[in-house]
Amino acid sequence: MSLLLIVLLPFLGALFPALMIRAGRTACATTTFTFSLLAFALLLSHAPAVFDGEVVRVSWDWLPGLGLNASFFLDGLGFFFAGLILGIGLLIITYARFYLSKDDPMGSFYTYLLLFQGAMVGIVLSDNILLLLVFWELTSLSSFLLIGYWKHLPEGRQGARMALTVTGAGGLAMIAGMLLLGEIAGSYKLSDILLAREAIQASPLYLPALLLILAGCFTKSAQFPFHFWLPHAMAAPTPVSAYLHSATMVKAGIFLMARMWPVLAGTTEWFYIVATTGLVTMLVGAVIALFKDDLKGLLAFSTVSHLGLVTMLLGFGTPLAAVAAVFHILNHATFKAALFMNAGIVDHETGTRHIPHLGGLLHVMPITATLAMVAGASMAGLPPLNGFISKEMMLHEAVAAEWLGSGWLIAALATLAACFSVAYSFRYIVHVFFGRTRTRLPGKPHDPPAGMWLPPALLVVLVVLIGLFPDAVAGPLVAVVSRR
Repeated sequence: MSLLLIVLLPFLGALFPALMIRAGRTACATTTFTFSLLAFALLLSHAPAVFDGEVVRVSWDWLPGLGLNASFFLDGLGFFFAGLILGIGLLIITYARFYLSKDDPMGSFYTYLLLFQGAMVGIVLSDNILLLLVFWELTSLSSFLLIGYWKHLPEGRQGARMALTVTGAGGLAMIAGMLLLGEIAGSYKLSDILLAREAIQASPLYLPALLLILAGCFTKSAQFPFHFWLPHAMAAPTPVSAYLHSATMVKAGIFLMARMWPVLAGTTEWFYIVATTGLVTMLVGAVIALFKDDLKGLLAFSTVSHLGLVTMLLGFGTPLAAVAAVFHILNHATFKAALFMNAGIVDHETGTRHIPHLGGLLHVMPITATLAMVAGASMAGLPPLNGFISKEMMLHEAVAAEWLGSGWLIAALATLAACFSVAYSFRYIVHVFFGRTRTRLPGKPHDPPAGMWLPPALLVVLVVLIGLFPDAVAGPLVAVVSRR
């Protein structure tokens, strides 16, 4: 039953922030933090079993006549993603307490956040594809509330509608694809479907199911040509942006591709559709990111690019590429959440995110600048940080891949995209924290309270530790995820 509690705790917690705000902002944040912490602690209690190779299961007959049972299972992949969702969620909750102004309705914010968190945890732990689809659409609805949280901003309302329209439409396509898979496998239980690789790939319904499922994955993870909705979601408060871009929402599409990888990957169709889409997304996102003047816009398109990188690796269909994809998911979550929170700090303290208006902040915001430099260097793929290792793994796999008989095309384009990632990372660092100090800013810049810089600092510590000691810090986790 503890698996069911892990999913339910965020939903139960969503009932309390609107009530606890009457006791003060700190009480509201503490209550929200407590429910997420309980769910995270329950998840960690299963770590010994998961690392021993066990699969924890729980099932409750809900509507057996329709094949809709509340079935959940926890394996390495589910543990990995649920850990990211809940662990980074705790940091976002803490950060948001100090980021949101007194005029922002904090109770509503934390309610929406917990609803979204519960839906994401439900996706990664569901063992019934119909139940997974319910949670999938709940993420679209709850993200709509989060992205449009600042209702007075027209761009916030527009971004929320765009995200709901694109991801919701993709979700409808995915519903059809998952139902086709259930028909082929003769079961709507995900763990049964994952054992039916040969039957699925031999079926004439394989290609239609694949296209429909990938439509849902690509729209959710902002793959080209559906990448346009994600930057518009930047109208949301920075804690939302940090959460959506690092551990949730856009990672839902990546998760589903990784979850279905054992049964859908390894075919020519999978390679050309998934790897090509990922490569194009990686390159397009990197190019656009380089020319963005808004800090969050730059980071948003860099997220698009890195999601394309992971998609491309999954598209290669080889075990080593899948390991590299998992490792980069972890690394991207650490440095990207830290960078988004860093951008929020800059905006919060200076009053602007416009890069041409910024400069020389190293002298007045040394802590913020140090965190940005380390996380930005990891995003650029510089040694000895974690982004360097997974970036090198990606390039190694790209060199080994062939596209229509060409042994150099994928490697050349992937290398070009990697070069652009270095350029936009250094643009973030150099233009904001070095150069001439700007004096005409809306605010008087200084380092924020510890409650705002400690959450990204913890992630930056992980960036360094994983880079220096990858086998000891991240190796066991990556290994248990890849053991499928």
